[in-house]
Amino acid sequence: MMQEHIPVFKPAIGIDTLKAVTDAFNIGWLGMGSLTKEFEERLAAFLGLKDRYVVATNTGTSALHVGLLVAGVGPGDEVITPAHNFVADHQAIIACGAEPVLCDVRDDDLGIDCDKAEELISPKTKAIIPLHYAGIPCHLAEVYALAKKYSLRVVDDATHAFGTTVDGKLIGSFGDIACFSFDPVKIITSIDGGAVITPHADDVQKLHQFRLLGIDKDTSERYKNSRAWEYDVVSAGHRYHLTNIMASIGLSQIQRVNEFITNRRAYCRFYSELLKPVRGVRTPASDFSNVSPFIYYIRVPAPKRAGLIEHLKGKGIATGIHFVPAHRFSFLKRFRCGSMAVTEQIAEELVTLPLHSFMLVETIQRIAGEIGDFFAMHP
Repeated sequence: MMQEHIPVFKPAIGIDTLKAVTDAFNIGWLGMGSLTKEFEERLAAFLGLKDRYVVATNTGTSALHVGLLVAGVGPGDEVITPAHNFVADHQAIIACGAEPVLCDVRDDDLGIDCDKAEELISPKTKAIIPLHYAGIPCHLAEVYALAKKYSLRVVDDATHAFGTTVDGKLIGSFGDIACFSFDPVKIITSIDGGAVITPHADDVQKLHQFRLLGIDKDTSERYKNSRAWEYDVVSAGHRYHLTNIMASIGLSQIQRVNEFITNRRAYCRFYSELLKPVRGVRTPASDFSNVSPFIYYIRVPAPKRAGLIEHLKGKGIATGIHFVPAHRFSFLKRFRCGSMAVTEQIAEELVTLPLHSFMLVETIQRIAGEIGDFFAMHP
């Protein structure tokens, strides 16, 4: 009997989400509106924000772009960020007219290596973008110490880490600017969407303008499901706003986010328990107690990775690779980068395993069992 195919990602879309979309359509206001504002408020409530502000966007990439803009990043500036990251960060920097400077990561948590980042700082350096890979927090205290030492802004790429805590505080509830993603494969989804968190009240109006074509006062009217027919255009801007329909999906999802996180933590722990005895497999160095897991990954010997992926594919188990290092892309080879010893190594070792918000114990056992079988056959 053929076994059920197991995808890498499987968004948790239930009847509650379908009803939320139907209700949003029935409002009759499809663009940015009252539900967008409500989603921002629910994000703020979940994060427990105090004297911090949320602006929703249509993608996580848009959030990174406008977050960098409001941090003052522009032409002639450099921004240090890991090469081991999705290209959205690097493109957001370039969209500001600045240049990405590509940094290596640590071997333990795959977060930015601050010692190597310091070696890359120049008079042009304006900001640092750390990433919390797979939802596992990087060494943020070191990032902020480095930023303080050189008077740099931090634009925290928290797109993997909605719900992750550091020292008991949710990422986004402290520090400088933070950016989240709610695309189809994240912890919660609004199909596509993002958010910028800023500690500066003065940033909110700027973010509204960057998000909606530089228009000065239309946001407040749209939050009422209305339009301002008389307005000024006061800055450059983009079409990055989140619609009512997308926000309605996000609202239905955030109501269940604690359930999603609790499940995923348990699944990651179970994966690690089953896979740690498998010789040749390296599991994440985390007990996931403070992690909101976006993905679950393992590291395997580079010469065996392709064979493992093919073996799992033949058993109906999909896998992924997060990520191709940015310095290998033809478009990004022209930018400065430091030593990439760890990045080059993990680029050949990482395998992303299926992780969903609702999984059967038997599914995880099946995946781990097939990995164990492969390494038993290929010691």
